[in-house]
Amino acid sequence: MRLFYAALCAVLLSGCATNKNMYEWGGYDAVLYNSYKDPTTVVDNMHKLELHIQKLEQGKQKVPPGLYADLGTLYLQAGDKEKAKANFMKERSAWPESAGLMDALINNGVMPKAKEAKS
Repeated sequence: MRLFYAALCAVLLSGCATNKNMYEWGGYDAVLYNSYKDPTTVVDNMHKLELHIQKLEQGKQKVPPGLYADLGTLYLQAGDKEKAKANFMKERSAWPESAGLMDALINNGVMPKAKEAKS
């Protein structure tokens, strides 16, 4: 009986040891930290994030929550509203629970306001 419990514990513990992360973040936390710490690295960090997302998409892996939105925000800050909108739409599609926030960003941050459109 002791042998059975020892084997059961070994199996249970080995299952925990092989648990992988749910998403591949690709050093995202370091990229985000660097962007806040040194704003001059934002463009370089944006390219790193773009490459990581492309790698995930090509490998048919799910892009972690928030990565499309953060990339969209970086595009918006850089003045590229079309790429920002595309990334906000991707975030909305990949993570439906983000729809309210993504819609607000698209409607208030990306699309030109009526006054701006007339100029």
